[in-house]
Amino acid sequence: MKTKLIAALCLSIVIIACRKSNPEVEPVTSKSLPHSHFAQRFSDTTDTFNSRFISVNLANSMINSYLYSINYEYNDTDVRSFSVNADSLRSYLENSSIKKLKLIFAHTPAYINSGKSGEYAGYQSGAITIVIAAYDASGNYIYHNGQVLDYSAPCPYSCPSGSAGNNLLQ
Repeated sequence: MKTKLIAALCLSIVIIACRKSNPEVEPVTSKSLPHSHFAQRFSDTTDTFNSRFISVNLANSMINSYLYSINYEYNDTDVRSFSVNADSLRSYLENSSIKKLKLIFAHTPAYINSGKSGEYAGYQSGAITIVIAAYDASGNYIYHNGQVLDYSAPCPYSCPSGSAGNNLLQ
């Protein structure tokens, strides 16, 4: 009986000790988001959404939560961000019919050409990219000279310099 009690006590201590908590992560609650933002972000399945500006503190809390979830301090392979050339994006957005952008996760051509087409890549930097496709008010794609935008640079591996090279907004 004592052996079972000691084993149960040890197991309980291990479970409690293994729970991760990150005091630097500000909890994201309905109170820290504008009400319409929180409800719309998770329940709106129509195309009536409007992107919103959020505070740097809230953005950092959201970013920090993601980084913590991928164990970024000991992980140099999972994507932390993507950078896109602003001139290419501006050129695409010159078309005034464009009302929204769709950011689509995709495998990179290099990943596909390595024989891994259709294979799960997780969050691997160099295997994942973002394709940017614009669309009009009717939900129809609008192409730029028959093309969409890619060549997003993943970080790690292609992180910007300066303060933009930091994980959090500063």
